[in-house]
Amino acid sequence: MELFFHRWGTPSPEQSHVLRTKLVLLHGMGGTGAIWRPLGASLENHFEILSPDQRGHGRSILAPDSAPRQPHGYTPLDYGKDILETLEKNQFHPTWILGHSMGVRSACAAAFLNPTQVKGLILIDLGFSGVAGGGLGEGLARFIQILPQGFPSRSEAKAFMDAHCPDPSIAQYLMAVAQPVRGGAIGELYFPFDHSALIQTIEAARDSSARKWVEALAGQGMPIRVLRGAKSLVWSSEEFEFEKAHFKKHPNVEFFEVPEAGHGLPFEKRPWLAKMLQEFCK
Repeated sequence: MELFFHRWGTPSPEQSHVLRTKLVLLHGMGGTGAIWRPLGASLENHFEILSPDQRGHGRSILAPDSAPRQPHGYTPLDYGKDILETLEKNQFHPTWILGHSMGVRSACAAAFLNPTQVKGLILIDLGFSGVAGGGLGEGLARFIQILPQGFPSRSEAKAFMDAHCPDPSIAQYLMAVAQPVRGGAIGELYFPFDHSALIQTIEAARDSSARKWVEALAGQGMPIRVLRGAKSLVWSSEEFEFEKAHFKKHPNVEFFEVPEAGHGLPFEKRPWLAKMLQEFCK
């Protein structure tokens, strides 16, 4: 499935001689590629950026009359195949891939399926196995089950988040991606994702592990940087330390905890992240 995507930092015809490093930004569950626009603005003079809506999200949801072609799988490998197909059709490779939250496993899957298209990975705040990584996985799964597709007003949406969302950073993230209902009353909101797709994604995550993919990529020498927000409620410190110890023999796989950041690390620490990407992706 070729994904809808945003593209930033493409050199103009007058700059055709400029060779910018390619970078793919993968959003978390419930988001869209547009969530990366502020980070993209910080990087577009240094990178050529592709930021897709992953399957079941944003404009990568097929219309009902396209049901026979609607993708049915929501495993990390299904997400990874979409990314590779999109990269190939747009000749956007080899590239670095940054994945946040759900995007971590999409990034790992894409790189595992075709490492020749990927220069390296930046993986932000999601465990390699289980629903999320020793943190809020099951609580988050229950929350997604009861999350309505939309709300009559932003204030009602916020009240629901305050009462039910297991992590304030996730609530903030969902409020950021919520969009006005087209043609509806002013103030009505909806979430730009297929609710059933999110539930299937969570269920598939129970039986999947990205660790074996990261191990294979590490053995090939691919540079991989793994980040955890020190205040994250999604990826537990214990699981982070386990993975750090597990990959200790691979110097090309680096683990960092970022102080004063939670699960929303890419948005809470955007200037720091932009600088880190410019240095790491050299």
